[in-house]
Amino acid sequence: MHDTKSGITILTNFEVGYTPTNLRLAIEKLGVTQAALAATLGVTPQAVRYWIMPVGTKSRRDMSHEKWLEVMALLATANVV
Repeated sequence: MHDTKSGITILTNFEVGYTPTNLRLAIEKLGVTQAALAATLGVTPQAVRYWIMPVGTKSRRDMSHEKWLEVMALLATANVV
């Protein structure tokens, strides 16, 4: 959703904090690939793939809070939060 008064795009279907769904939405809103986000965060593309796997998937890993804050900062800088 885009607020025409403020010029800010608001993420819809966004849950509080890091979740695989939120990370997928963030990647989409940033308009980057998983590999590009990985490079920006200083992690491997495989790490990002692990982070976006659905909860309950055997090889899924949680994203660190510090990395999630970096993603949130990217979203704020891109004016999409």
